[in-house]
Amino acid sequence: MVRLSLKIALLSLLLSNAFVKIAFSQEQIVYHELSKYSKWSFVAGPVIYNKAELTLQYGELSFKNKPMLGFNAGILYDFYPDKKWSFQTGLIVAKEPIYSISYTILNYDLYENYPGDLVDKYKSYALYTFSFPLFLRLNLQTSRNAFTSLLIGFKAMYFPHGTSEYVYAISSEELSDYREIFGLKLESPKNSFQGSFLIGPAFSYSLDKILLKANIIYVMNFQNTFSGEYQFANLFTSSDTRGYYNLSGNYLGLLFSISFKKRKDIIKSS
Repeated sequence: MVRLSLKIALLSLLLSNAFVKIAFSQEQIVYHELSKYSKWSFVAGPVIYNKAELTLQYGELSFKNKPMLGFNAGILYDFYPDKKWSFQTGLIVAKEPIYSISYTILNYDLYENYPGDLVDKYKSYALYTFSFPLFLRLNLQTSRNAFTSLLIGFKAMYFPHGTSEYVYAISSEELSDYREIFGLKLESPKNSFQGSFLIGPAFSYSLDKILLKANIIYVMNFQNTFSGEYQFANLFTSSDTRGYYNLSGNYLGLLFSISFKKRKDIIKSS
């Protein structure tokens, strides 16, 4: 998996370099309307992560594995905000998900005096991560104050190695019995930095004092953010179930950014 990810990253980098050479060999178009605004922008917005992939090893039980919502925030710097082609970089902070699960175990698999079926659900997030994106931006003017962009690039994410474990157990004082009936054990990659490919459109609109932008970004990681196994066991009737759990960490984001208008003396000097 790591070798394949490195090959994909290298191939993407080579294609990106070729694309950049072609793009910047062309004469740059300048949009004077955008030269009024700062190269710095503040960005924030919601994202939705793909649900994990479950691969059954044996057994018949399973659980609902849901997509998870998240939130990204940070700052971006645009090297040539008033030109057709430009680069953007910055710092993005996010809280990565681990799992969002729910399952039901029927009463016949539990103690006789258990009150009905067991319904359990749980959601967990990892620590905050820090990402350093690098976009190539193609900017096109669609009206006097409106612009449409295409963003393509990469990001390096700092994600320290860690583990996560969730166990659900039932017990009976009458029978002096304790049973762990569901478990999920996961681990993030041992390398602290992970790479991703990014692509998506952006739409911006210039107002009197601010430039507003909406970015629709899809992020595809070169390796899973969490991998591990799940298991149902120690049930009274059903046989044990075991499977693999792989969370790609890929997500679709709607990020809003804002850039403020420069002071008049800065506009003249630039």
